[in-house]
Amino acid sequence: MSEYQYFEFQAIDLPLSAADREALRALSTRARITATSFTNHYEWGDFKGDPTRLMETCCDLHLYLANWGSRQ
Repeated sequence: MSEYQYFEFQAIDLPLSAADREALRALSTRARITATSFTNHYEWGDFKGDPTRLMETCCDLHLYLANWGSRQ
């Protein structure tokens, strides 16, 4: 059985800067990154970033879901 993890970060107060988007791209080459969001899912790997750090630096909202029931 494979695992599934979904990560979403939203920038609500201010859009993500070009530097923020570049730093997010370094965390994942497959993520969908816009001026206001970072979205990615993992089936075999794991998110390489630190959700707490992203919330402190550039994002206002974080959603995490996993097929084994974890939510954040």
